[in-house]
Amino acid sequence: MPTATTPTRNASLDALRVLSLLGIVSLHVAGGGFAGMKPIGFVVDELSRFAVPVFFILSAYFWKAEELASPLRLTRRLAWRVLVPFVLWVAITMLWRMVTQPGYQPDLSPASLVFIAWTGEPAFHLWFLPALVVGAALVATSGKYFGWVFTLGLALFLFVLGTTLGSYARLLSGESFPFWLDRNGLLFAPIFLVVGVLLRRYRDRIAALSIPAVLAAAALFAALQVVEGYFVVGRYPMGHDYSLATLGYGTAVAILFMRLELRGSWWSLLGRATFTAYLVHLLILGLIVDHVTRYSPLVIILTFTASLVIGVVWQAAVAALRRKRVGGAATQRGTS
Repeated sequence: MPTATTPTRNASLDALRVLSLLGIVSLHVAGGGFAGMKPIGFVVDELSRFAVPVFFILSAYFWKAEELASPLRLTRRLAWRVLVPFVLWVAITMLWRMVTQPGYQPDLSPASLVFIAWTGEPAFHLWFLPALVVGAALVATSGKYFGWVFTLGLALFLFVLGTTLGSYARLLSGESFPFWLDRNGLLFAPIFLVVGVLLRRYRDRIAALSIPAVLAAAALFAALQVVEGYFVVGRYPMGHDYSLATLGYGTAVAILFMRLELRGSWWSLLGRATFTAYLVHLLILGLIVDHVTRYSPLVIILTFTASLVIGVVWQAAVAALRRKRVGGAATQRGTS
């Protein structure tokens, strides 16, 4: 494979991050009911399923070549980057439940702590973070020692296995399994991380693809996502979680935005704010549903906007603190 270099930040991928955040908010709102509009909620839920795969793809897209050559280094960086916020936000969520739900006592037994570390429960939306670390360790190690062709095949096998245990379990066996059995860093994350690595390595070929063709592919896989959900499970509002069409859907959406040439520094501002917004959005959603309105399209707009504003404010505060530290250090050097 060609040697990879680290691509620079661009507005199109930051816009994709913002769109993916909107997708995550939308699927959580649709999952809670959609103000009696069950068919619409079902479609919204299905069409939002590109979002988490895209976040995996984008993470791997920006991995550096030297990190892929050192899986331990990559895993350590990701763990420090995402597991510290993961632990802090799970703790905050537990404290919030203790305050707002009288009688709630978190189970901190060893078995429960392992379960929390794997799923994020009670902040279940944070399962993505440990999955990213586990998946990265698996993919980077396999890529280094066995090559990327083998790693792609392994990731596809794990993805099909996870889909069988997840979306297709009830259809095939009449039994269903908890989401954390297949939605994790072993069965779900690896294929999208491999896709991110390969899209970066072959981005020159991606740049030659026709935008109308990529758009058509994204629309086709979006339709397959909806159809698959309806026929596999056949119930509203949530058709299914993630399944076979999701691989093509998430990949096509990522490629589409890689082909776009958006401009505007404000996309960078919003893109950087999406991580914080992702952490807080479920708490914001709960507050809005409890005090403003039921699950509905309005809740999507309010939750998405409020979460993104919090993310922007947090990023501005962190940037101001860094400037203050740099200025203080420069002043100290000047007077010494």
